[in-house]
Amino acid sequence: MLHKSYVVDEDSKSRASLQSIIGGQLITFGRVTIFDGTDSVILTGRLDTNYMPPYIYSTTELEGVVGKTYTLHATYQGYNATASTTIPNTARFDSIRAQEIEPDLMRLTGYISGVKHDSRYLLMAKLLHERQYKLCPLGVFSGEQAQNGKMTVTIYCPKFGKLGFDNNNDKKDINTKMAFPKSDEQGYSIKIAQIDQTAYDYWDQFAAQSLTQGVLFMTVYKNLPGNINNGLGIWYGMGSSEYHLRLTQSKTFIF
Repeated sequence: MLHKSYVVDEDSKSRASLQSIIGGQLITFGRVTIFDGTDSVILTGRLDTNYMPPYIYSTTELEGVVGKTYTLHATYQGYNATASTTIPNTARFDSIRAQEIEPDLMRLTGYISGVKHDSRYLLMAKLLHERQYKLCPLGVFSGEQAQNGKMTVTIYCPKFGKLGFDNNNDKKDINTKMAFPKSDEQGYSIKIAQIDQTAYDYWDQFAAQSLTQGVLFMTVYKNLPGNINNGLGIWYGMGSSEYHLRLTQSKTFIF
């Protein structure tokens, strides 16, 4: 995702809507390339309303490989930004237990082995039919709490919705227990990823700011940490695994 920054002040909020502001900052004719040490691939830009801002650069010609370094180069009207990342080892669940804690509410617990104390993890979820994952509450964690290389994590449910708007607000209030709604029809995708320290710092700060969003005495005063040279943002690889679940009853999924 590539776009220009924008300073929101009182004048701008009165002059324009959020949609027009975002539309004006999109970069739709940038040039984005990825170099894997051998070949360079040019990404294709396209509209995608599953994301915000609703424009992404992507390719099907490149597949991430654990241990390999990838360099990003983005240019636009003479402006250049670069970054590099190496994909960490793949994180995997041994099993996920789904337990019905209340009628129609399921609590998910994941079990991981082979955990190193200096490892960093990211936990995300989405509705099965959607494209974009969302960060789970408390979904940024390290392996420091592992015992004998094993760790148990609770998979909390993010607030699902499109472009930041709740698509279930006409059905019930926000689920304060952060459990997954039980459903015979709707499935969920869970992603666990090992990330490097740079990505961990970014997402850890992102989660902290999300928790305090809207709190008068906890205003955001600094940018999120990143690794983009000559720009703001983050470019990182994930050693990730995905799990597709349908939560119809209490059970343990073995992988």
